[in-house]
Amino acid sequence: MTKIIPHQRAIGRLLRIMWHYRFSRRTEVPYAPYRLWIEPTNRCNLECVMCPNREQAEGELGFMEQGLFRRVIDQAAGSVHDVNLHHRGEPTLHPELEEMIRYADGKGVKVKLHTNGTALTEQRSEALLRSGLRLISFSFDGYDAETYESVRVGARFEATLEKILRFLELKRRFGPRGPRTVVEVMEIAGRAPDPAARARFADSLAAAGLDRLIIKKPHNWAGNVDVGKSVPDAFSACTFPWHALVVLWDGRVGACPHDFFAKIIHGDVRDTPLREIFNSPRIRDLRASMREGRFEALSEPCRSCDTVRRKRAGGIPLSSLKFLRD
Repeated sequence: MTKIIPHQRAIGRLLRIMWHYRFSRRTEVPYAPYRLWIEPTNRCNLECVMCPNREQAEGELGFMEQGLFRRVIDQAAGSVHDVNLHHRGEPTLHPELEEMIRYADGKGVKVKLHTNGTALTEQRSEALLRSGLRLISFSFDGYDAETYESVRVGARFEATLEKILRFLELKRRFGPRGPRTVVEVMEIAGRAPDPAARARFADSLAAAGLDRLIIKKPHNWAGNVDVGKSVPDAFSACTFPWHALVVLWDGRVGACPHDFFAKIIHGDVRDTPLREIFNSPRIRDLRASMREGRFEALSEPCRSCDTVRRKRAGGIPLSSLKFLRD
């Protein structure tokens, strides 16, 4: 019997999802979410210029309880491809983050983490390296102190960069079991990067052992942030309703990670299983509107999101092809 390796299984599942997204007329899907975003906390220690986090009220902020996290992982294990352990806040502010990662890894769930890196300490870096984390990406928006600190308000360029470089040094000592490490730089409009500074920055990270440097342009957080560019008129059905869910810190389940203020809620994992939520009436209605191109039927934030206006190839948004990576 031919053994199916994990990568082949993942591609098979993606093809199944894309068939339902592209061709099926049914709004109910016969599979569990392929990807999850789980929010350890929506609190953040920075006030970045392109992020709407600062607009959340104090009474809306909190930390996910360990029992709730384990309930989600128990339901997702065996079906989910990976879990992105982050959403609106800074995940390293959660005091039990490493325990969460260890639990998920023990259940065979691949965990990815996205962080601004400012709260890393030597102890926390070592704990993350031992946790079973598969990928860690750092947001570091600027190649020099002036740009970085004007974007990442509340952070210091040299201090944060030193923490990332130290993490990479510890990872080298840790050996090949360490997580894949990525740095993402968002080039903000009006803050033109200096090519020489960009080159020096990239070279220093490559020399330190970084796996990948990603340079990005900002998106409009489903219409909640003005990114200073026009939104194309062409409609491109979002793939999120066919492959992903977002579990907020309090157990509510949202539509996608661009819905920052949780305007679309499909259910609550505290009283409804994830599989059932994934075919809830609201998500099925959303699939129908997206699939049929009924833009007028979309509610906010989908109507204002730049994600539904992307370049396509064969009827599939080109950005969705990134799911084949990592």
